[in-house]
Amino acid sequence: MQKDNNMRAGAIRRAFLTTAGLLITAAALSWGGPASAETTLQKIKRTGTITLGTSAAYAPFEYVVNGKTVGYDIDLADEIAKRMNVKIQWQEIDFKGIVAALKSGRVDALFTGLTRTKQREEQIGFSDSYYDAGIGAAKPKGVAIAEPQDLNGKVVGVQIGTSGQVFVRENIPGVKEVKTYDTILLALKDLENKRVDAVVNPLPSIRYNMKGLSDGLELTKVWRTAVIAVGIRKEDDDLRVEINKHLADLKKEGFLDKLDKKWF
Repeated sequence: MQKDNNMRAGAIRRAFLTTAGLLITAAALSWGGPASAETTLQKIKRTGTITLGTSAAYAPFEYVVNGKTVGYDIDLADEIAKRMNVKIQWQEIDFKGIVAALKSGRVDALFTGLTRTKQREEQIGFSDSYYDAGIGAAKPKGVAIAEPQDLNGKVVGVQIGTSGQVFVRENIPGVKEVKTYDTILLALKDLENKRVDAVVNPLPSIRYNMKGLSDGLELTKVWRTAVIAVGIRKEDDDLRVEINKHLADLKKEGFLDKLDKKWF
């Protein structure tokens, strides 16, 4: 009798352990183990929505007019989303925190006039470039500023978090002071009012924002080539391939040229 009871107890324990093991395995799979992980592109196609980040403060790439965000990047993103057959959910994010927002998963990609820099490439991935935006400076007409080293000993304005700020930090160590601004337009207004000696930034944005100012300012030549691309998380290879495919088509079809004429 004792032997029979022991056998029954052993069988019950084995059955319990087997059932527990199956439940744990099922739970692990339902929680998204490696074999069932959904990529960002798969999620976008499943939901029919892509969440994009923009600063909305970098004209003419993206800025707000009468409560509506418009610009080169907005038109480009709209066309790519249309070709992907998805809708866009925009997230407006302060530019200095925009890379962190992508890394955290708050957004799927960045359409925000983002130039490729070594510092950014250490943190995120990029699509193929879609715009050449060489870095240079705005300065008062007639002032002898032709090369980066001419800014040594001077007060320089930059927009926070931009490639212009990185360029000054890495290439012009002798500046007297670097003043930072939330938008490039604010920096240019201080240049106009002689609170800074020059403003360093990608030249296309400077050129556009100078339109509403006095004619007392001028641009230097390009000091360094800088290309603009879509910011994507490094692990999102399939999304990068998808976006690159549409960018190549848009370039071939002349769509990017049309955007250039419209916004610049």
